[in-house]
Amino acid sequence: MKLLPLIFALNFGLITFGQTQKTKILLIGTIHFETPHKDSFELKVDDFFNAKRQNELEDLTNVLSQTKATKVMIERPFENQRSSDSLYHLYLTDHYKLTVSEREQIGFRLAKKLKLNQVNCIDKFYGLHDSLMAVTAKENNQLYILKDLGTQANAMLNDYNNKVKKSTITEVIKYVNKPEELKRNLSIYLKFLVKIGGGKNYAGAQYVSEWYLRNLAIYSNIINQVETSDKYVILIFGQGHIPIIKHFLENNDNFDVVELKDVLK
Repeated sequence: MKLLPLIFALNFGLITFGQTQKTKILLIGTIHFETPHKDSFELKVDDFFNAKRQNELEDLTNVLSQTKATKVMIERPFENQRSSDSLYHLYLTDHYKLTVSEREQIGFRLAKKLKLNQVNCIDKFYGLHDSLMAVTAKENNQLYILKDLGTQANAMLNDYNNKVKKSTITEVIKYVNKPEELKRNLSIYLKFLVKIGGGKNYAGAQYVSEWYLRNLAIYSNIINQVETSDKYVILIFGQGHIPIIKHFLENNDNFDVVELKDVLK
């Protein structure tokens, strides 16, 4: 067989038989509705039970339900799946009142509109050693790094607090998921924390690696729970996780990451 026809035959075979259906996945970074939370820096949240906010949540989930997603994934520990299933099934039969958490106010509410039997729990918690950061920074005359970090983090939170006060929930979510806002959050780890102890004990790099480890574990839970029959998946998670998880998914050719701005127009 001549070389050119052979190459054509091989390429045609790859095109015809090698393609697989990609799963579309929509990543929704959220603020945490409940306070206090476990984050070092967190918002002064609103009353999400009032009628105005409840109507906004209905509007948001009505739009998201138009995706016809076959799975909704939330920031709840993987090992809590059974208890979460119990609460969700009670909610489906009107025997459970949703807590203020966005996991339920958005996640459960949306899954019910999509007529799903389950809301997937995919979180995996790894403790971050905040106290070690302070000790190491002091030992290495790097407390100024933590001060600069605090300045940036508080400025970001003030912006988000003001946005929450003046905007609908959909507008807030659209804002915190802008590329520049996702980068702003991730830079706290890559611009500041990773510098702590650098060149000596690398405590900062270790701290950031633990954050990445948590997100890698979440990513592992995502790809292990998505089935070939899932054409569309929605993930609802704290905004700080989104840029890292998005990077992982964009480099897995089984997935097509959907831009939120194309859904919430």
